[in-house]
Amino acid sequence: MVKLEHNNKVVLNSMIWAKGSFRIARGLMFSGKEKINRGICLVMPTKKDVRFGASVTMWFCFYDLEILFINSKFEVVDKKILKPWVSNYTPKKPCMYVVESCVDKFSEIKIGDFIKFN
Repeated sequence: MVKLEHNNKVVLNSMIWAKGSFRIARGLMFSGKEKINRGICLVMPTKKDVRFGASVTMWFCFYDLEILFINSKFEVVDKKILKPWVSNYTPKKPCMYVVESCVDKFSEIKIGDFIKFN
C-alpha cells in the first residue's frame, strides 16, 4: 500500500499502486465505496510523461470520482471530477501518475501543487 501526501498531510493512507496493464486499464471500475475511498494510483508504463496514454474512462464506474493527474516531477498538472459512464477524459498536460478516489478527497490540492508518494 502507498500513501499520498500533500503539504506534509496524508491524503490517502492505503492507496492501491497499479502498475500492470490490466490493473491500470481497470482502475476503479466495478469498485465499491470502500475501495474508492482508499484510492488507486495508476502508474503509466512509460519512462516519460504522456497525455493520451493517461486518458481515463468511467465505464462500469458507479460513483463520481475525483482524479489527479501528476507528472514525473510530482506536480499536479490536471484535476477533474468525472461522473459515471463518461466515455473518456484526457488530461490537459502530460503525466505519469493518475490518482483516483472519491469526490472531495483532494479538495485542498490544486493544479500546480506538489505531492509525495510513500
